[in-house]
Amino acid sequence: MSENPDPIYLLRDFNLHRIDAELLDESDSIVSTLNEAKFIRLGSQKFDKSTTTTFQSKINENFYSLDALYHATVTRKLHHTEYSQDATRQQIPTRLAYMDRKDWLPFVNGFAFLPDSSSRHNNEKRRQPPTEETEEDIKNKRAKREEYRKNYQSFLNAIKPTEVVIFEEDIIFELGDYASWIKSADDYFLKRSHNSLGQERNSSEASRSSRSHHKKSRGSKVPLIVVPPSFNAFISMYNVKQLLEDQRFEPGSSVRTSGGKIEHNIFLTHNGIQYEITDNVKSLRDPDWDRVVCVITDGNEWVFKSYKWKTHEDTFNNVVGVYFKYNNEITPQKVQKWKVNIIEIHPEMRHKDAEAYMDFWNAVLKKSNA
Repeated sequence: MSENPDPIYLLRDFNLHRIDAELLDESDSIVSTLNEAKFIRLGSQKFDKSTTTTFQSKINENFYSLDALYHATVTRKLHHTEYSQDATRQQIPTRLAYMDRKDWLPFVNGFAFLPDSSSRHNNEKRRQPPTEETEEDIKNKRAKREEYRKNYQSFLNAIKPTEVVIFEEDIIFELGDYASWIKSADDYFLKRSHNSLGQERNSSEASRSSRSHHKKSRGSKVPLIVVPPSFNAFISMYNVKQLLEDQRFEPGSSVRTSGGKIEHNIFLTHNGIQYEITDNVKSLRDPDWDRVVCVITDGNEWVFKSYKWKTHEDTFNNVVGVYFKYNNEITPQKVQKWKVNIIEIHPEMRHKDAEAYMDFWNAVLKKSNA
C-alpha cells in the first residue's frame, strides 16, 4: 500500500484493495455508521472524521473533509441522486457537488489522478471576469446566450420532448461549451426529484426558481428507442437502461440470473429529455413510429419484418441504427454493410462503459440535429 499519509491516498488504497476502513467513536470502539463515528482508521493511521483533506471543490474552492470523501467512496456505485439522498438519510453534513464527485470517483477507483489544486486555483483566478460588467460585456453575454438557445432549440424541435425547461437569468454560457447548460439541467431535475420525495424548498429558493425556470408543454410525443425483442440479445430490455442511463454495461444473462425483471416499456431521462424504450413493436401504432429516433439491432434480419419499414435498408435510412458488440469480437459481415453505428463494449473494463454511452447519445443527437 501507499506510504503517503495523506488520507485521500490511503482511502484510495483501501478502496482499490477492497479493505474496509474502521469507524471509531470517542472511546475507540468500532461503530457501524459514520454519524456515530468520531474517527476513521485507515490501517495504522487514525484521523478525525472532520479532517480537512487536499481534495478541493471546483465549485467554491473549499477543501472537503474526510467524512465527506469516505461517504462518497462507500456509495460510489450509486447515482448522484441516490448518493445525495443517502447523505441526507445518514445526516452527512457535507456532500460532494456533482462536478466534484465526477473527479473523485475515477481517482478513488484508480482510473485518474487529481488535478493540482494550486495550479487549478491560479488558472481559475486568471480566468475570473472583471468585477464590473460594461454594457459591451452584457451585450456579448446576451448574444452568446441567444446563440446557444437557438442551437439547443433546434435539437428540442427535432425530437419533440414532452417538456422543455428554459434557464434564463442565472446562466452565463461560455463560448463553445454546453457544460453550463447541462449542469443547470442536471441541477434542476435533481431538485425536482428531491421535491417528489417530499423535500420542500424554503421560500427564497422557491421565489428564485419561479424567476429562473419556465416550463412549457411541447406535446405528447416522447422520442422512442426500439431494442431487439430477444432476451439473448447483446442489448435487450434487461440491460438497456443500465447502459443508456447509468453508463454501466451488464450482460443480460447476469441480470436475469440475479432476479432482474423484464419490462417491455421503460422510460429514461437524458439531459432533461425523457425517452421511451420498447421491444414490443406490435403495440406501436402509426403515430408511434413517427416517434422512433433509434433502432438497436442484434443483426437478425427477421426482426425488421415487424417494423414499419420492413427492411434494414429502409429502417436505417429513416432512423439511427446502432449495433453493440464486445471489442474483441468480429462484427458480422452483413452488419458491416448496414448503415449502423457499431459501438464496442469492453468485456472487463467497466470504466470504459462511459465511452459507449457517449457514442450512443452522440449518434442520436447528431441525427436529431441533421
